[in-house]
Amino acid sequence: MTYDDVLQVTDPVERARLADQMMWADHPRRLELRTVRGIALREALDRGLDAQDIASRLVVTVADLDWMAAPVSPAAA
Repeated sequence: MTYDDVLQVTDPVERARLADQMMWADHPRRLELRTVRGIALREALDRGLDAQDIASRLVVTVADLDWMAAPVSPAAA
Protein backbone atom coordinates (compact mmCIF):
# COMPACT_ATOMS: atom_id res chain seq x y z
CA MET A 1 0.00 0.00 0.00
CA THR A 2 1.24 3.49 -0.87
CA TYR A 3 0.58 6.90 0.63
CA ASP A 4 -1.75 7.69 -2.29
CA ASP A 5 -3.63 4.42 -1.73
CA VAL A 6 -4.30 5.45 1.87
CA LEU A 7 -5.75 8.77 0.71
CA GLN A 8 -8.25 6.90 -1.48
CA VAL A 9 -9.76 4.90 1.40
CA THR A 10 -13.28 6.23 1.99
CA ASP A 11 -13.80 4.88 5.52
CA PRO A 12 -12.10 7.45 7.78
CA VAL A 13 -11.34 4.95 10.55
CA GLU A 14 -9.75 2.52 8.11
CA ARG A 15 -7.82 5.40 6.52
CA ALA A 16 -6.55 6.41 9.97
CA ARG A 17 -5.64 2.80 10.80
CA LEU A 18 -3.68 2.36 7.59
CA ALA A 19 -1.89 5.69 7.99
CA ASP A 20 -0.94 4.74 11.55
CA GLN A 21 0.30 1.34 10.41
CA MET A 22 2.47 2.92 7.71
CA MET A 23 3.89 5.43 10.19
CA TRP A 24 5.12 2.59 12.40
CA ALA A 25 6.75 0.99 9.34
CA ASP A 26 9.07 4.03 9.12
CA HIS A 27 7.48 5.34 5.92
CA PRO A 28 9.35 8.33 4.42
CA ARG A 29 6.17 10.47 4.59
CA ARG A 30 5.53 9.92 8.31
CA LEU A 31 4.54 13.51 9.12
CA GLU A 32 2.11 13.58 6.21
CA LEU A 33 0.67 10.26 7.33
CA ARG A 34 0.23 11.66 10.84
CA THR A 35 -1.74 14.54 9.33
CA VAL A 36 -3.85 12.11 7.26
CA ARG A 37 -4.53 10.07 10.40
CA GLY A 38 -5.58 13.13 12.40
CA ILE A 39 -7.89 14.45 9.68
CA ALA A 40 -9.45 11.01 9.23
CA LEU A 41 -10.05 10.64 12.96
CA ARG A 42 -11.62 14.09 13.23
CA GLU A 43 -13.82 13.21 10.24
CA ALA A 44 -14.95 10.00 11.96
CA LEU A 45 -15.67 11.81 15.23
CA ASP A 46 -17.50 14.62 13.40
CA ARG A 47 -19.70 11.97 11.76
CA GLY A 48 -20.73 10.92 15.24
CA LEU A 49 -18.87 7.63 15.39
CA ASP A 50 -18.28 6.44 18.94
CA ALA A 51 -14.80 7.28 20.24
CA GLN A 52 -14.49 3.94 22.03
CA ASP A 53 -15.37 2.05 18.83
CA ILE A 54 -12.80 4.03 16.86
CA ALA A 55 -10.15 3.48 19.53
CA SER A 56 -10.89 -0.25 19.53
CA ARG A 57 -10.39 -0.47 15.76
CA LEU A 58 -7.03 1.27 16.12
CA VAL A 59 -6.13 -0.77 19.22
CA VAL A 60 -5.55 2.36 21.31
CA THR A 61 -7.23 4.05 24.27
CA VAL A 62 -9.70 6.92 23.94
CA ALA A 63 -7.01 9.17 25.46
CA ASP A 64 -4.64 8.10 22.67
CA LEU A 65 -7.37 8.79 20.14
CA ASP A 66 -7.80 12.35 21.46
CA TRP A 67 -4.06 12.92 21.06
CA MET A 68 -3.98 11.32 17.60
CA ALA A 69 -6.90 13.45 16.38
CA ALA A 70 -5.23 16.69 17.46
CA PRO A 71 -3.78 18.81 14.65
CA VAL A 72 -0.03 18.48 14.11
CA SER A 73 1.78 21.51 15.49
CA PRO A 74 4.45 23.18 13.34
CA ALA A 75 6.94 22.46 16.13
CA ALA A 76 6.46 18.72 15.54
CA ALA A 77 7.67 19.03 11.96
